[in-house]
Amino acid sequence: MFTPSATPPTLKVGIFRSSSIGDVVLATSCLDLLYNLNMSVEVTWFGSQPSLQLLSFFQPNIRCVEIKSSDLKSQIRSLNNINDLAFIVDLQTNLRSSLVCKFMKREYGIPSYSCKKGSLDRMLMVAAARFRGRKGNFDSSPTEKSQYMVMADCLRGALEKHLPVEMRDEIKTYVPKPFLGAPEQAREFPWQKELRFGHWLAIAPGAAHVAKQTPVEVHVEILRLVKEQLLASDRRINLVFLGNEKDRKIAVEILEQLQWPWSILNLAGKLTLAESSLAAKEAEVVISNDSSMCHIAEAMGIPVAALFGPTSERFGFPPWRKESRSFSSGLGCRPCSKHGSVSCRYGDSLCFKEIDSEEVSSFLLSLILNLEESKVGAEGE
Repeated sequence: MFTPSATPPTLKVGIFRSSSIGDVVLATSCLDLLYNLNMSVEVTWFGSQPSLQLLSFFQPNIRCVEIKSSDLKSQIRSLNNINDLAFIVDLQTNLRSSLVCKFMKREYGIPSYSCKKGSLDRMLMVAAARFRGRKGNFDSSPTEKSQYMVMADCLRGALEKHLPVEMRDEIKTYVPKPFLGAPEQAREFPWQKELRFGHWLAIAPGAAHVAKQTPVEVHVEILRLVKEQLLASDRRINLVFLGNEKDRKIAVEILEQLQWPWSILNLAGKLTLAESSLAAKEAEVVISNDSSMCHIAEAMGIPVAALFGPTSERFGFPPWRKESRSFSSGLGCRPCSKHGSVSCRYGDSLCFKEIDSEEVSSFLLSLILNLEESKVGAEGE
């Protein structure tokens, strides 16, 4: 614990969060909390690629340490300036993170604090859905506390034990949010310049697992309705697709069926993860699955329309911005797995197909038009 002084010493904190990119982005709520302390802070982030590359790009002041499964002790011993960490918050809470934290406690006397992620609750929801099947309904309303808040509260609890008494009140009232930041770029990409002309709707059709990907026909129907409403109101919106090379093929399938009348930019498979994040920042809104791009867009300040199929908002990962919204069905067989990795046992992906396309398109259109009017008003001032 720090002793009170006129100039508090630098607080050196370790954060362990690897796993999925989206989870790491949500964990940046901890950075928001730390950076709003009235003291100097240094963060060492223990994780894995490609999440660490994304963090390094947007948070260059963070020390990123890649933790590999083999020979954990040698990896830790080879690191410099680790023994002066005040504590570590273990946001991963798996076997590997537990071994790292136990070793650092034994080797350097560094305490650790583990996050309660609610994995058991998710397992019980999946088991109940398996038993219920399609005979019942499922309430997909979000839980009271999202995972980014759970992770920030874990850090808050650790800070309350290590900060001087007079500094604890400020961390009790502050409400942290995930954020990535806006790093200085050595150059501006040509696609960035193009995205600054007109208004853009970004589509991220991919996900870590195929079962979590919205079927092409659902995307086509949503965008077709958006197109018809825009044509009727004599407005226009351009489309930009984001993701990897597989997502690029999905984008081509969507476009072949859609016949979009305005500008199209298919950047899927052409950008790094960090560059895709910058591209999302230029859009009016992002439509995505329950995937990392949903969380990246919100961390960049952009609202999202998130489509949930086999997973559920009740897992604690819904969009959190007040301008954002999630869409899902009330099928009783949801959620069918913890991570959306299991193929639909009915073979029809009905959880996606029962999402109300008109509701999604109306939300997108209202958001696009409202943001467009706001921009016009700001430019006229």
